Amino acid sequence: MTPQVVGVSVAPVMSRALSFCLVLAAAALPVGCRHTQHPATPTVSSVASSLFATLEDEGALASAFVLDATTGEPLYAHREHVRLLPASTMKVVSTASVLSALGADYRFQTPVTLEGTLTDGLFLGDLVVDSSGDPSLGSWRFPETALACEQVADALQAKGVRQWKGQVRVRGIDDDVPFGPGWAWDDVAYAYSAAPTPFVFRENVVDLALSRPEGADCAQPPHVQLTPAFATLSTVVRVDPNAERANLSCTRQRGAPGVRCVWRSPVNQCPRTANVRLSVDEPQVLFAACVEEALLKRGVPRLPFTLEAPAPLRPPVPEPLVTLASPPLSELVKVTNKESLNLYAERLGLRFARERGGVEGYANLRTALAEELTRRGIPARDLRPVDGSGLSRYNLATARGLARVLFTSLREPYGAALVDSLPVAGLDGTLANRPVTPVTAGRIRAKTGTLSGQKCFAGVVERPGDAEHPRVVFALMLGNMDEATALPANEAFDRFAAALVELPLRAP
Repeated sequence: MTPQVVGVSVAPVMSRALSFCLVLAAAALPVGCRHTQHPATPTVSSVASSLFATLEDEGALASAFVLDATTGEPLYAHREHVRLLPASTMKVVSTASVLSALGADYRFQTPVTLEGTLTDGLFLGDLVVDSSGDPSLGSWRFPETALACEQVADALQAKGVRQWKGQVRVRGIDDDVPFGPGWAWDDVAYAYSAAPTPFVFRENVVDLALSRPEGADCAQPPHVQLTPAFATLSTVVRVDPNAERANLSCTRQRGAPGVRCVWRSPVNQCPRTANVRLSVDEPQVLFAACVEEALLKRGVPRLPFTLEAPAPLRPPVPEPLVTLASPPLSELVKVTNKESLNLYAERLGLRFARERGGVEGYANLRTALAEELTRRGIPARDLRPVDGSGLSRYNLATARGLARVLFTSLREPYGAALVDSLPVAGLDGTLANRPVTPVTAGRIRAKTGTLSGQKCFAGVVERPGDAEHPRVVFALMLGNMDEATALPANEAFDRFAAALVELPLRAP
């Protein structure tokens, strides 16, 4: 019947019409086909959705949040409430907090006093240092801190001291080494896990260099050299000449002095050198040796305790010698975030805890950070900090929480100092080697964070072509990442950040 024929033929006729229309459009013929489809203009939303779909199809987890840097208006969100390990992006929380409490111009002050008597050029007594928690004392990163021992020696010499019988004493140190909660024990031998002791010197690290002469047997013990030369770290090095690949690994055992290292070499290879930076538990010993060396260079020896010396004529009276000052907090925060220095982040966080709660310690740090986040209107479900560096596996954060820490910081007086501390893509810090274009160069700043299977970024992006949203704050968190993932975490960040600079946020 006629009705049956008409009903069956409708779909094929429409398909042929649409196909014919698309063919004409491809040929650029002047026809009135209403169904012609043009490729959609890429946007931040479309690029991000494609990236995250690729990652999540392989079992990874992506979370992102973007908001206007001035108004706080949310501009893009993807699983922004999912809690993941923030890793080193936690440094944004600790550095923003200490800047809010102390200000960008704050400097640590480490006083050194004399407790003894000076008679005819002979000083009988001790050099006493009060711990200040300055993470930069003796660091090679700043000219004013690298010369700490020389400053002490110069001050002693200026007082007329030509000989000395006594010792260097550091007050305010603890017997227990304060490793953070949730830190991995197999990391603590290395510099990036140096303990944030109340007294820090030379970032609590020494350099270990191993070497073999040309033609030496790989099974023979290597030559071991520590830098600085006055370091006394106990180190035991074992060699493994039958390993699968070259490697130098070190461990520290609880309650045991020093470190134990294994230098591995493949069967058919014999590396001549290897280097590693190791942590030390007693920076006060390192500092005392440094001061003694600086005095010897100036011809001021320390007399052995076995030698007799004249009895003091009067009881020791403490006398100020010199005060060792750190660079301003803005500079300490800059190296902390650009180079992702865990020791600095922990010391700054603990200093913040003391400022807010009167006492240092990780329990007080957790309380102080929680109160600071509440002040900023960031709920505990978005950020649960445990330490200052992000080394702890107990930290939890959401992309929304991290982004809001940056956003709230931009509204406070120290905001510019915090932004200035973030690595710049393609230029410096942990983003120095990321690819940029003429458009994106200098416009992407972000703190990075990495733990096993986790990769996080939190930062600020400039959008030169967007009058409505010229600057945005973002956080990108990637979890459950695998080395075999087709889209590496760094590439996902590169494409996401470039889109934030170059593309419209949404389709018109």
